[in-house]
Amino acid sequence: MKNKEWPELIKKQEVLYIDATPDENYPLRILQVYRDNCDTRWATEADGNCENALFEMMNKHQKQRAKILDKAIKKLQNE
Repeated sequence: MKNKEWPELIKKQEVLYIDATPDENYPLRILQVYRDNCDTRWATEADGNCENALFEMMNKHQKQRAKILDKAIKKLQNE
């Protein structure tokens, strides 16, 4: 695809840094950054609706990854 054919991403803010201090919370920080990135959505319209099957599937996978990471984060927080 040409760049102009890709829709814009709907995202709160890109994470560029993870605190890599070697402590007990390091795994949790890594998972949290990946989880935050799951809030990214592909959209074809300004209102965030996706009418493209590929982008709709990509959005669905983002939501699925978020659920899995939420479970892992919850387990680490409860230890």
